[in-house]
Amino acid sequence: MLCTPSFFSCCVGRTSRRTRVFLCAVAATLLLGGALTTIFLRWGVLRVNLGSTIDDVASGKDGVALVGHAYNIDVAARQVQMSWLMLGWGSLALHTRKYYASKTCGTANVAIDFYADGATNSNGTFDPAATLWFDNNTVSEFYVQASVEFQTEHLLEVNGWHGQDQQFAYPFDYYFIDAVFKAFFSGTNVSVPVLVIRIADATSGWQPILKRDEDVHTLSLNGSQPIHARAVKYLFQRVPLSQVFVIVLFVVDWLLTGVVLYIAVSAYDGVPMSEGVLILPVSVILTIPALRALWVDAPGFGLLLNACGAFLQMVIVSLASLYLVVNVGLRRKQAAQQEQDAKTAAAAAARVELDVEKEADTAALPVLEYQWHPHSDSDDNMYVNQSFVVS
Repeated sequence: MLCTPSFFSCCVGRTSRRTRVFLCAVAATLLLGGALTTIFLRWGVLRVNLGSTIDDVASGKDGVALVGHAYNIDVAARQVQMSWLMLGWGSLALHTRKYYASKTCGTANVAIDFYADGATNSNGTFDPAATLWFDNNTVSEFYVQASVEFQTEHLLEVNGWHGQDQQFAYPFDYYFIDAVFKAFFSGTNVSVPVLVIRIADATSGWQPILKRDEDVHTLSLNGSQPIHARAVKYLFQRVPLSQVFVIVLFVVDWLLTGVVLYIAVSAYDGVPMSEGVLILPVSVILTIPALRALWVDAPGFGLLLNACGAFLQMVIVSLASLYLVVNVGLRRKQAAQQEQDAKTAAAAAARVELDVEKEADTAALPVLEYQWHPHSDSDDNMYVNQSFVVS
């Protein structure tokens, strides 16, 4: 059998250590990619279960519902733009088409006007006469968004975070949005119950979370009588995948900073360093801003992660680079000069030693002494003594 332990042990024994490490690295990469993909897809379950959720809320009731899509979120301007799908429930619904796998909702069968956030003019109108009708032979349907949806713009709540702007907490910043809707039969002062208001899915890296959903009281269009309206409060926070991505890049920046700092400490401790090691600090200085630019929808410089991250990292790496340049680059040149001087001194000492040896050898040679007898033409009482060395 191929699955027996002996088979695996045989295969492991035949592969080199480098191959095993490579295969383990590939397996770890695939597992990490699968985990991130699972996290990303997990947050799409909310939309899949939206139909059953709104069926439970509006079961057995007559009214209308709004399902929204946040198609644009401008955090700097504190604005969010929504597109709302208008649906009918109970006796106000045409069950000709299913939305989000709901069993009780459908296209409204009457004309309805919608008013958002206390507006005096209608923000959107649904007219069933303007929608497309199909006979029994129609295989597919057309979805004309303008006929069944309307767009609104809402303001995000402006709050402080420990005395700072909300964006200072990036990527864990969050924002609230409040919306109030009321509905009337088109052209009348008769209100229609708004049963459900839901935001369907995450958009632009933001995940909507319902915090409050309540039935509130307001006045009719002419202010003559109190009516019911629907108010919701949503929390927008960044999707977990974006948060994980930013934190991983933040940790990588600190790891690179730690490597440069370790090299600088090793150089201070006297560990021999080559001039090629100076390339790493320079490359890290360029890498940190590049990784900072990869942060998902990051605001400008001045965040909490910049205060305890990019700013400190750039300062530490820059100081370490200066130290390495001065104490490794210049010291290496000084060491080379000292080595050259030492070689020159050693050569001079060798020449001096050679000269001393020659003088010692010369002193050790025998000295021959000759006595000269007076010549006949010289003074009789004078003798000449002469010594010389035979070399």
